[in-house]
Amino acid sequence: MRRFHPRAMRIIAASALTLALSACASTPDPIVEDRSRCDAYGFQRGTDAYANCVMTQDRDRERRYDRQAGQRPSRPERPYSSEEE
Repeated sequence: MRRFHPRAMRIIAASALTLALSACASTPDPIVEDRSRCDAYGFQRGTDAYANCVMTQDRDRERRYDRQAGQRPSRPERPYSSEEE
């Protein structure tokens, strides 16, 4: 049976540990970021202004993602336009 060099074993073990720990990392929750930004702007939670701020942050993020992906916007630019145009 072939034996591995102790240094190679340490490198393999460190790589495996790094891979295992990276799987535990979580991505930031967009709604938490939206709420934090609205809190920083000074909006009071539970108010209509706060809800509008969070919705605006969400919409703006979706538009940024759409632009980065090269896709058409998921929401119309003018949502209140008449259908007769």
